[in-house]
Amino acid sequence: MEQKKTKKRTAPPRYDDAFKAGAVRLVTEQGRQPVEVAKELGICIDTLRSWLKASGVQMGQVSRQNREQKRIRELEAENRSLRRQLGEKDEVIDVLKKSVGILSKP
Repeated sequence: MEQKKTKKRTAPPRYDDAFKAGAVRLVTEQGRQPVEVAKELGICIDTLRSWLKASGVQMGQVSRQNREQKRIRELEAENRSLRRQLGEKDEVIDVLKKSVGILSKP
């Protein structure tokens, strides 16, 4: 009779609380995608989701916050760009005003 070969299952790795907290912070505070964080840390996405859930964070809430934070960063960058453009336009207007004053003198 043939014997079945059975694989010994290894116990899942144990992560300390600091590692878990760091992974949760990457998602909640830095606004990174959970899938990206899990891949970077070499852990299963389900593991990260369970850590997020245990810390009281809901995945839908995280995704919404990440989208909102990303939109805020985009708007801030656009605001900086528009302020820079406005400053350049103001400089051009000042030059034109001075040139009109010089040209209009008799």
